[in-house]
Amino acid sequence: MVKQKSVFWQALILTIIVFLLGVALGYFLETGRIDEIKEEYAKLETEWADSRLANIYYQNLDPKYCDYAIQQNLIFGDKIYQQGLKIDKYEKAAPFTEKNIQLERKRYGLFKTEFLFNSLALKERCNANYDILIYFFAANPTVEEQSAQGVQSRILEQLKEEKGSNLMLIPLPTDLDISVIKLFIESQNITSTPAILINEKIKLEGVRSIEDISNAIKKNP
Repeated sequence: MVKQKSVFWQALILTIIVFLLGVALGYFLETGRIDEIKEEYAKLETEWADSRLANIYYQNLDPKYCDYAIQQNLIFGDKIYQQGLKIDKYEKAAPFTEKNIQLERKRYGLFKTEFLFNSLALKERCNANYDILIYFFAANPTVEEQSAQGVQSRILEQLKEEKGSNLMLIPLPTDLDISVIKLFIESQNITSTPAILINEKIKLEGVRSIEDISNAIKKNP
């Protein structure tokens, strides 16, 4: 009996040790992912600062530089989209460090909003022919929102792949308490997620098919 108890306690202690090692390993792996997220954000911010200042400079010099500014903005638009997909993967892989991600999410939300405003200004001032699709989503969704957003995100990814640089796809979080985004949401009367705004002209709420979105883009260039 004493021997059986000893084996039991040894097994219990070993199980606890293995569990704690697993938790510690998971924490260190997720901490590494957080560092990778921060690094990706820092790269984007630096490249965006360069692109934004170049656009302002060329536009102020002469209207003929609009073409160059538009080209650079399109290149950066594709880059921010691809980097955004990578960052989303990092976030989904780090559920236990959610609090540490919130600040980075806000930074990225502000960064995308500034890029959006620059893209809108270029489209108006330089008569750019790309379409701007703003995708409003909840960063901390309910179960129902998460399911709907998952479907809509995949549809939008497919649409972006089809249209390439002709489509600026800019996702914006609605629930991160960012004043400028909240003001923009109110001005566009966005009341639920997922929602889509095309060229500041037409709003689509709920999950929409790729055909619905493509037709709305054609009607509202």
